[in-house]
Amino acid sequence: MSARRGFRLVVVLLAVFVLVTGALEIIVGPSLLPGDPDVSTTVDSNYRFFAGIWCSLGILLTIAARRPESHAPALRAVFGAVFLGGVARGISYLDVGAPHAMHTAFIGVELLLPPLMLFWYARVHATL
Repeated sequence: MSARRGFRLVVVLLAVFVLVTGALEIIVGPSLLPGDPDVSTTVDSNYRFFAGIWCSLGILLTIAARRPESHAPALRAVFGAVFLGGVARGISYLDVGAPHAMHTAFIGVELLLPPLMLFWYARVHATL
């Protein structure tokens, strides 16, 4: 498998993951969260709003996966947004304490995966 096909496959897998988790979070809401998912109606509304943004990132990844070489700005935007989300989780960690272990792990994924994906994209497409 070529590096370009490998990159494209990973983007497709990420798109599926983001679309599925985003749609589930919109439909089911915070009850998907580990631990005590009881939240106020305002937090539920905000949670589902950001689930919609998450799902939108999955749509962008789906579009970009078809021809990644033509979608560098979209990929930069998606990976930048995920990285910024990881920064926000890190701030929450420092401000109010450690979340569930799964969400703590997400901080690492969100801070490491986006730069690695952008580096990989730049190596295989040399247009970033």
